[in-house]
Amino acid sequence: MNQRTFFLLVIMGFFAMWQKADAQIILGKPELSGPLISVTEDILEFFCKLDDIQTNETILYQLFHEGNLNKALAEYSSHSQEKAKFVIIAALFHDGRLMCKASMQNNSNITPTYSNWIDFHVLVPVNGTHISSPSSTEDFWEGDSLTLQCNITSGTYVSYKWFLNDRLIYNDSNVLHMSNLSNKHNGKYVCVAKSYLNETFYYHSTSEAWNVYVKEHLTKPEISIEVIKNSDGNISACVKCLVTKGSPPINFTLFNNNHNVDAVTSEHMDALFTLPIALDQDMGTVYCQANNRKHPLKSKELKLKVDSVGGTVTMRLQKSVGKDFEVLGVWLHCLVERGTLIQYNWFINNTRLERKGSFYRTFKSDNSGLTVRLYPNSDTAGFYRCEAFNSFDNTTSVSSTKTLISHEVFNVIPTEEAAIIFTCFSLLICAVLACCIFGVVLRKKRARTYMFKLKDFTDMHSLLVDDHDDDKNMIEENIYKEKNDALDTEAYTDNIFNMLEVLQASMMKDSDESEEEDTNLHYSF
Repeated sequence: MNQRTFFLLVIMGFFAMWQKADAQIILGKPELSGPLISVTEDILEFFCKLDDIQTNETILYQLFHEGNLNKALAEYSSHSQEKAKFVIIAALFHDGRLMCKASMQNNSNITPTYSNWIDFHVLVPVNGTHISSPSSTEDFWEGDSLTLQCNITSGTYVSYKWFLNDRLIYNDSNVLHMSNLSNKHNGKYVCVAKSYLNETFYYHSTSEAWNVYVKEHLTKPEISIEVIKNSDGNISACVKCLVTKGSPPINFTLFNNNHNVDAVTSEHMDALFTLPIALDQDMGTVYCQANNRKHPLKSKELKLKVDSVGGTVTMRLQKSVGKDFEVLGVWLHCLVERGTLIQYNWFINNTRLERKGSFYRTFKSDNSGLTVRLYPNSDTAGFYRCEAFNSFDNTTSVSSTKTLISHEVFNVIPTEEAAIIFTCFSLLICAVLACCIFGVVLRKKRARTYMFKLKDFTDMHSLLVDDHDDDKNMIEENIYKEKNDALDTEAYTDNIFNMLEVLQASMMKDSDESEEEDTNLHYSF
C-alpha cells in the first residue's frame, strides 16, 4: 500500500466518523408560549424553546400560522441555546392556530421538530353599527312583514341584541324578522353589536334608532244623525261619521241620495257634517265613506226623514203586587202616535217630575217609562200624566189624559166587584146544598126499589114451585111490565136460588145504610 492510498483511507474514515456524529444529534420537541387573546395593532411577544439541546450549533426557530405553512410569521436564530422570541403586531390574519418549528440553521440533515398548536384569538373591536331593511317601502300596514338587518363596518366575535323602545326583544342574530305586523310593533328599534371574548376584551357599538309605524286598516264607519234647531229657527241634521280603528289622516265623505255632499280630512276618528232638513218630508238617504289611502269603506244607509211629534198619547199602567195582594207600586209607560225623535216628561198634579225623586224614577233613554212607589196617605197620590215632545224642540208637545194613582185607590175593593163576588159565592152555596138534598132523596128511593125487587123475586119463586108449565114465561112478563124496570127472569131460571142469595145480601147491606140516614124509615113485606 503506497502513501497516497493510506492518506485517502484516513480521510474517508474521518468523514464517516463525522457523519456518524452528526446523525446522533436529535432535536427535542419545542414548546410555544405567548398570549392567547389580543386586540388588533397590539405588540405581542411569543416564546419558543427546546428543553434539551445536544449541540452548540445555531438553531433556527420559526413561527407559523395554520393558514400558511409555507411562510413563517417570524423567525429567530438561537446561538447560545437561549429560547426564541417572536415579536409581532397583532392583525386579523393572525387569528387562528399557531405553531413553532425548530431546526438546525446550517444543517438540513437534522430532522426538524414541531411544537403543539395553540389557539390565538385576535379581536377586532366592533364599529360602524347601523340598521338597514331590504324592504323598498316605508309604509307598513297591519298584516305586512318587515325584516331589519344589523350591519357593522368592522368587528370580530360579534353578538347582537335588539331593543324596541328600550326593551330587549331579540338576541344573537343580526337579522330581525317580524310577520303579521300590528300596532304593538310600533316604536324605535335599536341594534347593539358586541365584540366579546372575556371581561377584559369587551367592546360594543349601538346603532341609531330605526322608527317603525304600522298603519291600521279602517273599520266600517258608523253613521248617526242628531237633529238640532238653529238659533234662526231652522232645523238641521248633524251627521256624525265614526270609525273605531284606523290610522289618520282619514278622509270622510258624506253622500246624500248617492251624491257627494261634503268631504273633510281629519286627524281624528270622526267627522261631523250638517244638512238642512224640513220636518215631515222625505229627504232621501245618507251614508258616509272613510278612506285612509288603503281601502275606502262605506257605512250603512240611513233614511233622512224627521216626523214631528203628534197624535194621541197613551199611558199604560202595570201594578207591582206584594203580600196579601197589596199594590205597592206601579210602572207607567208612555207612547205617542207619531214622531221620530221623541222625549217625554212626567207630571203629577201639573208638577213636572225630574229624572229621579224620593218615590219615583224614570227609565229608558227617552224617559218614556216611570216607576212610582206608593205609600198610604203620602205625596205619591195624585193625577199623573205624560207629555211627548220633539227632542230638538220642546216648544211643541202633546199630552196624555190624567190618571188618578194612589195607594188607597188600588187597595180598596170597588162596590161592583164586591157584589159580583158575593153573588158568585151565594150561587156556589146553593148549588152545593141542592146536590146534597138530591143525593139524600135518590138514596132513599133506591133503597125502596131494592125492597120491591126482593119481594117480587120471592113471589116469583112461589109461582115457579107450584106450577112448572108453559105459562111461566107469561107470568114473569106481566110482573115486569107492571114494575117498569123488572129483570128478565129467563136469565135467572137456571140458577134462581143462587141469584136470590146474592140479591138478598146486597139488599140487606143497602138497607142498613138507609137506616143510618133515616132511623124512622121501616119496610115490611
